[in-house]
Amino acid sequence: MKKSLFSLLAVIVMAGCTQSDVMEPVPNENVEIKLISSAIAAETMTRAPYEGTIAADNTLAARVLVSETSGNYTTTYANDKMVFTDNGSTAVGFATAKYYPVDNSTLHICGLYPFEGWGNPANDECKFTFNGSQDVMAAPEKSSTKNDSKDGNYPQLEFKHLLTQLVIKAVAEDEAAIAKWGKLTDITLTKVGKNNPSGAVTVSLSAGTADESSAFATLLDNGMSFWVRGAGTETAFASQAKELTTDGEEVAYSMVAPLKNATGTADYTLAVKTEHSGTTPVTVPVNLKTTGSSSADYTASTQGKKFVVLLTFKATEIKATATVKDWEEDGGSSEEIQ
Repeated sequence: MKKSLFSLLAVIVMAGCTQSDVMEPVPNENVEIKLISSAIAAETMTRAPYEGTIAADNTLAARVLVSETSGNYTTTYANDKMVFTDNGSTAVGFATAKYYPVDNSTLHICGLYPFEGWGNPANDECKFTFNGSQDVMAAPEKSSTKNDSKDGNYPQLEFKHLLTQLVIKAVAEDEAAIAKWGKLTDITLTKVGKNNPSGAVTVSLSAGTADESSAFATLLDNGMSFWVRGAGTETAFASQAKELTTDGEEVAYSMVAPLKNATGTADYTLAVKTEHSGTTPVTVPVNLKTTGSSSADYTASTQGKKFVVLLTFKATEIKATATVKDWEEDGGSSEEIQ
């Protein structure tokens, strides 16, 4: 008997689109599993925040898991890479084609980003350990059959950001502040709310979610690093000696655990070191604010949000303000360092 071709093509979408139903049976036809997607694209394949759109010169490589049982991926029908080349138009499959079952039984499909670094799925969960340089996304489960997909009605994976992006912009108030502080040498995230930052996330595969309160349980004693964007592999900011300027510039970013309920007061806490700050880092609370003229306290989940943190170095102290962007950017913070 001819084997039914199961080719899973995945399209990453931030907003789903409707596919017409296919009712005609396909008794002996090869049908490849394929998917479509329209998620934002990454600056690099597995590192840095996802920004922009997927394109031929800015592809997205995701881990796609396929199971015969909804909500259980301990045993997978397929578990491999799909590389998406555009934002919601072209369906793609696995490098080695996978095929739908001949009997038209249902397959359940979900997605994870980045491709590398995930633990083995267990039931409906999978764990990823992150260091601040990687974006982490998940796409909830979609179901399909050979008949559903035979005419190009491919499932669409909708990837969403699970972390919070903090972008640091540093500015010196004046030349006196530059003389006092010298070069900026290290930035570390030491607190998420009142807790130490987490270095791992456990994803609910079928839902494509990671609860802000319970999914980030692996806490770090030494904080989370910030990173310098680059064309290749990102570099930890701790290896830098960055000149302060009165014009100000973006100096670092980190992808960190989200807060379920920010308050606008000490939502995150930084430890900042400079050339002249001494052996003890300067503790800088980051108070999140909404964008716009009101600059009200930001009081919502920070998951999937980008906050621009403005560190202002003064001759007497360091302060920070942050407003979030919809990367989703919804606000940010501005703090002074004196």
